[in-house]
Amino acid sequence: MYRLCLVIGFLLVLGWNVGCAPEKKDTTPVAAVKGAVKIDGKPVPSGELHFGVSGVPPRVLEIKDGAFAGEAPIGKNHVELYIYVEGPADKKYGGTRSKINTAPEKYWGTNTTLEATVTDGGPNEFKFDLTSK
Repeated sequence: MYRLCLVIGFLLVLGWNVGCAPEKKDTTPVAAVKGAVKIDGKPVPSGELHFGVSGVPPRVLEIKDGAFAGEAPIGKNHVELYIYVEGPADKKYGGTRSKINTAPEKYWGTNTTLEATVTDGGPNEFKFDLTSK
């Protein structure tokens, strides 16, 4: 019985240490970026740009009235555009409104053709003049 208690105690301590391991921090170098996004000559009212390099979660930058600013990984970034509008209220989830992405498919996910090379020295100002067709 004594050995069983020792084994259980050991497993509990081992589980505690594994479960409480510190999170791995993203140490990817980043630089400040800013710019503008237009579709068919009009500023994108609201949405997101996702800047990402291979093997690192993308940085999400909010678009407001066609402008964006934030930090993005240094290097050649794959850029995705998401333009959101409010969808109908979903009764299943307490009447909350869903967000619907209305960006052309060629600008988001693996289909995107958008790229931006972010440098350490800047100025890293990007203008995306896009078309809906």
